[in-house]
Amino acid sequence: MVEEMMNALRESERKLTEQAKRVTDDKLKVLSEQMKSAEMSLSVLEDVEDYVEQSLKTGSPQQVLRCKKQMMERMSEVTAGINVEELHPKEKADFVLSENIKSLHHIGDIVSLQQCRVKKIDRITLAGKAVSFSLSMEAPDSSVLCVPLSSLRCSLVPVGKGDQPIDTTVTTTSTDPGVYRIQCNPSTSGTHTVKVQVYDVHLEDTSLVIPINPYLDNITPVRTITELEGPWGVAVTDDNHVIITEHSGNCVTILDREGKKVKSLGGEGGSGNFKFSCPRGVAITPDKFILVSDSKHGLIQKISMDGYLIASVGKWGSGPLEFSYPGGIAISPITGQVYIADWRNHRIQVLNPDLTFSHSFGSEGSANGQFKYPYDIAIDSQGLVYVADSYNHRIQKFSPDGKFVGQFGTEGSGPGQLNGPTGITIDAAATGLVYVSEEGNHRISVFTSDGVFVRKFGRLGSNIDQFGYPYGLALDKDGFLYVCDRDNNRLVVY
Repeated sequence: MVEEMMNALRESERKLTEQAKRVTDDKLKVLSEQMKSAEMSLSVLEDVEDYVEQSLKTGSPQQVLRCKKQMMERMSEVTAGINVEELHPKEKADFVLSENIKSLHHIGDIVSLQQCRVKKIDRITLAGKAVSFSLSMEAPDSSVLCVPLSSLRCSLVPVGKGDQPIDTTVTTTSTDPGVYRIQCNPSTSGTHTVKVQVYDVHLEDTSLVIPINPYLDNITPVRTITELEGPWGVAVTDDNHVIITEHSGNCVTILDREGKKVKSLGGEGGSGNFKFSCPRGVAITPDKFILVSDSKHGLIQKISMDGYLIASVGKWGSGPLEFSYPGGIAISPITGQVYIADWRNHRIQVLNPDLTFSHSFGSEGSANGQFKYPYDIAIDSQGLVYVADSYNHRIQKFSPDGKFVGQFGTEGSGPGQLNGPTGITIDAAATGLVYVSEEGNHRISVFTSDGVFVRKFGRLGSNIDQFGYPYGLALDKDGFLYVCDRDNNRLVVY
């Protein structure tokens, strides 16, 4: 055993010596080139010196004075061609000893920083205006790169919003070696370029998407998607396809992440073996099918992404599996059950994953657990159900089986008040914040899951920061917020 360890150490010593020689040879090559450059510059300066001395020896004072201007110009010309900075020895720390020693055979490994890269950025969290995330780097052999904290610098630059870098604070913990926690205070959400420097070496840039943060001073759209006909409901798939119900266009439109139309299902000129009449709610099932509420026909239709009808349930009426203008749809992440806002029946119907009837809750009224025209539904990571109780101007919260848990919001236009809430979504993956669209106030209001008001943005109009009856809302996995701006016939992305 001892002999094996000694052999491993000798092999590591040999590898270290070879790697050190390669690094030294590279350094000597750079220094040799610098020496040649310095010798050439010195030779030129010596020629000028000889010229000046010869002029002083052979010329009269009057001739020297007359030649002074020419000599000064010659000196300026020569010195301008010499880069003094390049003559300084370049001893940059562009390699580190690997700290990820998996065995004795890796002792003394040298890692070239130029070949390292940022491996992963994750665990994005918001705390007020501050944003923090985790960053790790990897060496060429895919091992985790560990460097001294003092050698690591990181900055963020918002894409398309100026090139002013955002300074960050870098920390680490002894329990998670090689993982660095980055904290900063960006002024805007959206995509940022992450710049990482280890010692004097800049690693290849990577990107980070900062989700919409209602605590920031400014909330501005990332982009708008136009030429829609009364967009009502919106959902986003895991691969970032955006599904929109066009209430006035009687169709479902599929867009890619950049807003380019991929396909139109149903409606005039659309594909598929089915038709819609005033579709409202939309949701994506765990098996990647689309659920759509057809409000005029009282149907819930399940269709494939390529436009084939898989199932259709419901009819007009007030009994189980009967609907009167069905609206928002939400799917429980816990049970897979489908919750549907049965608008004019003033209730929520719950279907099993196979679209058979499970149960319903709610009735017309203003008491706890009653509704007046519920428009939309959202479900958090714990399975709690949030209902936009539109004509009661409030959000009600229920257990998965329909028991009343709480409510927030009162009628009005002040902070924390609501006027006709029509859409609702929850940032279940990150902050737990609840986003509510209000058709009466033409704005988005943001609350904590307990109903504490955070902020509001938007007002009536058609400008980039205004809405005309905002309806359906959705958040994608990167934290972008999608708003159906119905009367402006557009989808606004934050």
